[in-house]
Amino acid sequence: MTLKRLSAILTTMSTNDTKTTLYLSPSVRRALKRRIIETNQTMSQYVDRAVAESLAEDLEDIEAIEKRRNEPTENLEDFIKAIKADGLI
Repeated sequence: MTLKRLSAILTTMSTNDTKTTLYLSPSVRRALKRRIIETNQTMSQYVDRAVAESLAEDLEDIEAIEKRRNEPTENLEDFIKAIKADGLI
């Protein structure tokens, strides 16, 4: 799934919402209630956006890994020697 695809899914979510039950600790629920008041959103809107943003971030990481998959690798010892030689550590 690409970021473009995730964006398309998020755009259509509001017309195809599904009821979901979440179990939150009391402290998380209190913090969430405070946050939704501050942002003038419903709990569903806030959680939906937070989960979507987390998924998008994961997707960006996966895409970055895929782009770099064929790059040459370097073992840890050589890397440490190189950054020591450069005076970085």
